[in-house]
Amino acid sequence: MSMIEDAAQEAGLGVFAEALRASPYGDVLDGGGPYTVFAPTDAAFAAFTRVPLEQLLHGDEVLMRRVIGYHFAVGKVMARRFKGARIRATMYAGGHVIIDGRNGLRVNAANLVQPDIVVGACVLHGIDEVLWPREPAMAAS
Repeated sequence: MSMIEDAAQEAGLGVFAEALRASPYGDVLDGGGPYTVFAPTDAAFAAFTRVPLEQLLHGDEVLMRRVIGYHFAVGKVMARRFKGARIRATMYAGGHVIIDGRNGLRVNAANLVQPDIVVGACVLHGIDEVLWPREPAMAAS
């Protein structure tokens, strides 16, 4: 298990840790950086309805890589830097998210609920929803 997977597991982000294990991204995050990771909580995955969770994590590798890669970006940014700002960030797998710190802290529609879990060159921020890329190719079937 990678350092990022260990930290996610310890922070109650176990499904995200499982997704990292099923993808090449645990090694990517451990092997370089810096990265900012928006990690959905286990409750966020439990409420996820776009595709069955089993299909996302173990069925469709391309879909899993796109969705999990849409949860982190190059650069280590602590939560305090988002406060009062509205930022468009490019995610590792492509696409953009809007980070809005003008009234609370949100990433697209997700709320930041566990800020600043520092792991080496990375920082994890727990969020309460699974982010879904907006590209038409990612539409759920």
